[in-house]
Amino acid sequence: MEHIRYKKETEVVTFQGKEITLENLSPVFTPGQEAAKRRELEQQLYEVFRKYADKRQSEEAGA
Repeated sequence: MEHIRYKKETEVVTFQGKEITLENLSPVFTPGQEAAKRRELEQQLYEVFRKYADKRQSEEAGA
């Protein structure tokens, strides 16, 4: 597995009168890593949509 670098963003916000430091880490991918992650995400979303579309079709068929 390749090492993934992260971009760190820091912000100080006030919440209920107290200052809170928020840190956000975002992965920095190479173009190849980004394409692979995109394909993986698209496949996962497709599986979710297919699951619910199949469920909806079977419910409509039974109605």
